[in-house]
Amino acid sequence: MSPAAGLYQFGDLRIDPDQRVELTFSGLRQRLWFKGDFNPASATNVTGGNLLALIPLDRGQRAAHPLGPLFNNQLPLTLANGTVRNVPITELYNYSPRANIIGPGAWNADMALFKNFKFREQGNFRFTADFFNIFNHPNDANPDLTTGLQNLGVQTNGPRTIQLSLRLDW
Repeated sequence: MSPAAGLYQFGDLRIDPDQRVELTFSGLRQRLWFKGDFNPASATNVTGGNLLALIPLDRGQRAAHPLGPLFNNQLPLTLANGTVRNVPITELYNYSPRANIIGPGAWNADMALFKNFKFREQGNFRFTADFFNIFNHPNDANPDLTTGLQNLGVQTNGPRTIQLSLRLDW
């Protein structure tokens, strides 16, 4: 995974699994997956570590943030007549490494059971039971690419589904 293209990296964004804190942000229970860009003062119910050590209050000290004095990806440029204009950096090369964050793992298990029943000489009934997501295991969603927060209230895979079928061959 890569952080949002509007963020520039000024340090390592990755967090060891044992350092990931859980918190409530915007009314949702979330986990900090990587050092993103958000206001940690808005977080409540922080458990599992020191949030301010990972995401400083001073936006300029964070490992990832937009460029410019107003953090809007605009840089002041002094013109020949002495006036200063804020210039967007849309054409500026983003030196930040891409695809340097490993997302949450995901797995799923499906299973099928079937039984054949013979009748007469050439007849065959086949009963099949298909179980999709048999263990009903939740997979975590990917984190937000700007904040680095992973919403713990959603899962990416569907619920367990059972499909029964009967087939007749003759």
